[in-house]
Amino acid sequence: MSAAAPELDSFDAACVRIRDLETDAHLLLVSVLETDDAVEAVRNIMGIALPAHAGEVSGNAPGCAFWLSPRSWLLRMSDTGAEAALDAARTGFPDHSIHATPYSDALHWLEISGPGAGALLARGGFLTLAPDGFPVGHFKRTLLADIPVLIWRRDEETWEVACERSRARYFRGWLESSIAIAAVSL
Repeated sequence: MSAAAPELDSFDAACVRIRDLETDAHLLLVSVLETDDAVEAVRNIMGIALPAHAGEVSGNAPGCAFWLSPRSWLLRMSDTGAEAALDAARTGFPDHSIHATPYSDALHWLEISGPGAGALLARGGFLTLAPDGFPVGHFKRTLLADIPVLIWRRDEETWEVACERSRARYFRGWLESSIAIAAVSL
């Protein structure tokens, strides 16, 4: 028998932690090939396992690949791994059928964790965060607090959320304000 899901409209503010993450490098991979062909080509030429379906993540932090669309992926890896992947893409795909672009400076990642993390995030958007709609290990692109984000459910109570670096201060402020409002209303 599983435990009851927390209420989505309330949570214990003391049960949420927010932490800025220092991530390594990011690469954006874009392909003109069909998904299955791109996944196979990248595995064969670059030695990187890409997810083939929406919401999937290959690997685990810090070395992982996120499915963004049928022909694009976000890679999160060490700086040296990113340099090697860029070189492999340039030499392995001279026709640019798969193109890698450095993306490290574009995103800011936050970790939101604790028993109230899912309920806090649910306040900011229309995405179901229940385990049957967003299982552990999956990833989605959505709007939270009216900004586009990438959200990864690392485990039952830990979420990693990436937003554009220029919107990070706003998003963190929204999270902190939502926690403060919840603390006052308890």
